Amino acid sequence: MANLIEFHCPGFEQAPVRPVPGPEQTLPRPGPAAQQVPAWLKQMPADIPGGPGGKWLTIKKCPPLLDAMTGGYLIPLVADVWFSMKPDGVEFRCELDIIQTHPQQQVQGSPIEGTTIVKFVNPWIVKTPPGYSCLFTAPLNRFEIPFHILSGIVETDTYYREVNFPTICMMRPGTTLTLKRGTPIAQVFPIKREPWTCNWAGTDMDRRQALEKEFKGSVGYYKEHYWERKEFD
Repeated sequence: MANLIEFHCPGFEQAPVRPVPGPEQTLPRPGPAAQQVPAWLKQMPADIPGGPGGKWLTIKKCPPLLDAMTGGYLIPLVADVWFSMKPDGVEFRCELDIIQTHPQQQVQGSPIEGTTIVKFVNPWIVKTPPGYSCLFTAPLNRFEIPFHILSGIVETDTYYREVNFPTICMMRPGTTLTLKRGTPIAQVFPIKREPWTCNWAGTDMDRRQALEKEFKGSVGYYKEHYWERKEFD
């Protein structure tokens, strides 16, 4: 039986996206990242001429990269937000109160001191089974989104409260941008809390060289022989 992650929001099925006259729309729901692959990845070629076997596989055929992008769950923006990067900081407009400023004092002494930080207000409470926390991070390999949330791990099995997202704004000075409703702002990975320890050893060269022989001259060998499907429904 699969583990269950839940996303709770008060009255989400009836809550209008915009507090203005017009047809009501439900809030865009968090969902499996595999169902929200970006257009640029879908459109890029899977291979290009060249390479040892006559072609190079592009990142579109890289299982580790795809597992990162399609793993876990994405939390979407619930309304359009307009941003403009000014010399003295970022300006923003939104019909819902889902963007806030963030005190610079809280990052003093860190490598991100002096950067522009905004906070995305998240309406969803994430609930996991006992013993499971969640890693909240920026949507992985989504280079087209110039906002990078500060990653954090939360005990979502006991902490029944919304988790908001302090975010580094990476917009260039003088630029404007509208983040559209439904844009993913955070990626969520459930993780089981269990003890680990580490060890050190020399490389098993026989095993390493045997693997090198398997891969030599092959294309897509890792996916065919080592990759395992990860399920997030």
